[in-house]
Amino acid sequence: MGKTWVLDTDTKGTGARMVPLEDVLAKPEAEAESRPRKRRPAPRDQAAPERPRRTRREPVEKSATALPPGHVRKKATGELGRVRAVDSAAGTVTVQWLKQGRTSTVPLADVSRR
Repeated sequence: MGKTWVLDTDTKGTGARMVPLEDVLAKPEAEAESRPRKRRPAPRDQAAPERPRRTRREPVEKSATALPPGHVRKKATGELGRVRAVDSAAGTVTVQWLKQGRTSTVPLADVSRR
């Protein structure tokens, strides 16, 4: 009679391998004996100085300079743009964004002069 083979998935790496059933049944006994015991952490020496705790950095104070005439700043990102047209009836403004060079129409509430 032939050997019975099983899929062993306890291997490290990228996958499993086929092993004889006898090896799988004998493996838990061998692992229990060879497995090292977990070590307890060494007790802290009370005389050792503690490291100072990290503190949070102070928030960076952001200040916006005055914009030249005809320019706006996007409130969400702070990106600068030049006003091309204003549609007060629709509540939108067409802006050419200076960083990317693209033009878009945005709501008046999304831009500011500050």
